[in-house]
Amino acid sequence: GRKTPSEAEPTPKLFRHTCFAPNHVVAKTKFWKFMREYHKVKRANGEVFGVRELKEKRPGVIKNFAVQLRWYSRTGPVNTSKEIRDTHLARGVSRIFNELSGQHRASFSNIQVIRTCTKAPKDCTRPNVTQFHNAKVRFPLIHRVRVPKKSLRAPFTAKAP
Repeated sequence: GRKTPSEAEPTPKLFRHTCFAPNHVVAKTKFWKFMREYHKVKRANGEVFGVRELKEKRPGVIKNFAVQLRWYSRTGPVNTSKEIRDTHLARGVSRIFNELSGQHRASFSNIQVIRTCTKAPKDCTRPNVTQFHNAKVRFPLIHRVRVPKKSLRAPFTAKAP
């Protein structure tokens, strides 16, 4: 988007903003908040050229993402970085938003994503991410209910299958 061209400024500077939003309406709102706060351009004096969803290049591969964010708590702004392991960046950021809202009471509108990047396994530092870097990691299936042999089953049961 950009500021609307005028006689004083016929070719205003263009801006691209990557944001994480559930739909295009919320994405536009986040864009105009960014423009208003950092570039002094209001929605009434500007125009948006397009909104598109960025797709993951390799959605079947698990990646380590690092997210730097800023959110407003009750006492003031907080800068922090989080690491998350997921197949999609958008889904990983959504999980971080849910974590912040649950642990710190940060609402969706108060969270700003500053930067995101993928990390190699050797660069990750958080234990909740590095615990899955072991190739021999196992997930035991606990409380498995055995199904009896067909000859030992009752012919009719009171509950539906």
